[in-house]
Amino acid sequence: MVEALPVKSDLYQTLQSGPDGQPGGILITSVGQQVSPGIWLGGYKALETESFLKKNKIKYILSLGHFKYIYKPDEYVHKIIAITDNAEANMIRYFPEAIEFISNAVNKQEHILVHCLAGISRSPTAVTAYLMATQRLRYKAALAIIKQTRPFVTPNPGFMNQLKLFQEMDYQFNPHHPAYLEYLKNHPVDAGHAGHAEYEN
Repeated sequence: MVEALPVKSDLYQTLQSGPDGQPGGILITSVGQQVSPGIWLGGYKALETESFLKKNKIKYILSLGHFKYIYKPDEYVHKIIAITDNAEANMIRYFPEAIEFISNAVNKQEHILVHCLAGISRSPTAVTAYLMATQRLRYKAALAIIKQTRPFVTPNPGFMNQLKLFQEMDYQFNPHHPAYLEYLKNHPVDAGHAGHAEYEN
């Protein structure tokens, strides 16, 4: 008889610990959640599950990753920002277009799905930046809002540092900001397209 995995919530299951005693991670059992009025957050499963999109009346989709368009152009307003979930990926430079796209949907009172592969790092980072910019929230407060309904979101350390940098920029990306120039100096290689040579300049 196979022992059932311990259930942490109806959103995910915890996986058994490894031999070193470290947690084995999580198994996401949900498709996506509404983390702010009109904004749903999820992984790739949310994108490909059209019944989920229809049920939640989602008309806008923001994909964070090297994805492809899988629906006809007249079905959804779909934007893809190709970036890897890598701590050395420069994501902050995409904040303005992500925020603008999400804002456009919200201002039209349309529902939007923001997703990446697992809905844990890239897409929560984009939604956190949106909440910071539109509500002038500090990054911890903005992320806490998302965690209320999707508690396992965890932007990678590099993205967390870029959210802090965005806060330091007073919630508006400025490529000439001294702190951003210092970031570029300390992170000379952008790993945003690592493993995807076809996107390299």
